[in-house]
Amino acid sequence: MINDWIELDAADGHRFRVYRSLPPEAPLGSVIVLPEVFGMNRHLRWVAEQISAHGYAAHAPCLFDRVGGDVDLEYGEDDARNGRERATSLGFERALLDIAATAASAEAHGPVGCVGFGWGGTLAWLGATRLALPAVSYYGTHTQAFLDETPQAPLLMHLGQRDTLIAPDFHDALRSRHPQVAMHLYAAGHGFNCNERGDFHAESAAMAWRRSFAFLRQHLAEAPRFRLHPTLAADCIELANLPLCRVLLMNDARYPWLILVPRVKEAREIIDLSRDDQHRLSDEIAQVGSVLQSICEPTKLNVAALGNRVPQLHVHVIARFDTDAAWPDPVWGRGDPVAYAEGPLKMLLKTLRAALGS
Repeated sequence: MINDWIELDAADGHRFRVYRSLPPEAPLGSVIVLPEVFGMNRHLRWVAEQISAHGYAAHAPCLFDRVGGDVDLEYGEDDARNGRERATSLGFERALLDIAATAASAEAHGPVGCVGFGWGGTLAWLGATRLALPAVSYYGTHTQAFLDETPQAPLLMHLGQRDTLIAPDFHDALRSRHPQVAMHLYAAGHGFNCNERGDFHAESAAMAWRRSFAFLRQHLAEAPRFRLHPTLAADCIELANLPLCRVLLMNDARYPWLILVPRVKEAREIIDLSRDDQHRLSDEIAQVGSVLQSICEPTKLNVAALGNRVPQLHVHVIARFDTDAAWPDPVWGRGDPVAYAEGPLKMLLKTLRAALGS
């Protein structure tokens, strides 16, 4: 087993650390480990290592790097209050940016899923509803607020019958709204999986652990694996990962030209996406268009999904000017691309990532 720390960049340019545990053999897939409010503490690192011991590449992002960093808390009330304040300050949206970036990196080790605990259990739910990651959620404290969201990937829920941090009507609401979601109730309280907490319940933890690995074996083996088309990989520079799309910068300095590629295996047409993903794609096109509009102040934005040469679904968003070489015609087939010089490229990437994050 290899345990190390790596650094990744989120879509908004934020750089954060990830604790990574790799198995000695070729991984069966990748699992993102999402923390309780206690951050990247000893127990969470141990969980990552146990997942790695079962054959998966475990990636535990330091989500609290955005709100102070180096958060390694114990299970007393003062540390719990500290962690809750950090989680509230961070919010779920910014945490999801880091999870999306972790998922993009983890793809190198196979299909990606996630496992989360407490606050991270709610993030696991959002990983399934917004990032289409197969997810295991342990006692997700704030999940009830997101029950209107539809999971886009398989989801397994572990809940304690004696958990006083989750509303009593949550179990019935979950069953009613999402009967397809697997849910297990245990004769235990909140945090029953953690052997360093007073609510640790060994029998429940062992049963949930077995069910979790059975879920991962099934659904990561079945999970479609997204790969960027070789032509796009050769012609473009990776810019960011939004919840649905990988965002690329076309390496052609003549035009500010971004490409959105939904991370959905074998999608060729927009109608191949689920209805929710179609809405997400529309929102992300608008987000990228707004960024180009504010940074470049173009005469016109060109938005197109062609796919005649590259069948993988991708959407071009291009800032056009009435002074550019191809105006007013489309840019395709007009002259030879001009690659970015190193200095201007670094500055442009930094500016675009910051704007996408905001």
